[in-house]
Amino acid sequence: MVAEKTSGPTPEKRPHPGPGPSGPIQHVVIMVKENHGFDNYFGTFPGAEGMAMPRSPNPPPTDPDHRHGAWLTRATTAVRRQFAEQDIPAYFAYARQFTLCDNYFTDVAGPSTPNHLMLIAADSPIIDNPPRYRLPVGSPLFNLPSLPISLEKAKLTWSNYGGYAFDFIHDLHGKPKLASDQFVKDASQGKLPTISWLYAPHDASEHAPDPSDHGNPLVGNVTHGMQWTVDQVNAIVKGGL
Repeated sequence: MVAEKTSGPTPEKRPHPGPGPSGPIQHVVIMVKENHGFDNYFGTFPGAEGMAMPRSPNPPPTDPDHRHGAWLTRATTAVRRQFAEQDIPAYFAYARQFTLCDNYFTDVAGPSTPNHLMLIAADSPIIDNPPRYRLPVGSPLFNLPSLPISLEKAKLTWSNYGGYAFDFIHDLHGKPKLASDQFVKDASQGKLPTISWLYAPHDASEHAPDPSDHGNPLVGNVTHGMQWTVDQVNAIVKGGL
């Protein structure tokens, strides 16, 4: 999810604190959730180019295989279940009020890590999660140009709220990583950088349950994850950004 907020009709009365973009968009927030496609959420959205499928339980029973190999056989092996507006009413409300992209596709036909890298560097040298999924100490890093470094060169600011894939990139390894719950505090106080990468905690990421998650009713519950998103958006509005 990408949220953009303009500075209003009289930006001269609300100067941006410190270096920042000179145009009407002062802040961009890239909000990252997990493992849901367009039809899985918005296949029934009125007027969208979507596909109606059987209703999914909420939360779903397990996380389906979405490694690169599973993408290649998706025509016959895909789960083909979806949620309805009753499960995610705020998302449908946002889609009606703003913009919904019904032909927006994943960058890499594979799981999380390659696509996290794409959001940071517009490139990924891998198509599946590496064995070093959470980057053990001493693991080799990727030498990739990245958007955060480009921002720094342009004298603009950025923050990583909870993202792990920054540490896979050589020039970003060891850069500050803030806790996800810090975002609400910063946003509500009007203290966001030019671009924020915001990653939901596991129980609010809408990631379907892994075997280790059984017994936690919040993991994979899309309504719970939706409310977390609403809280972040409301914090941005409260901060007047």
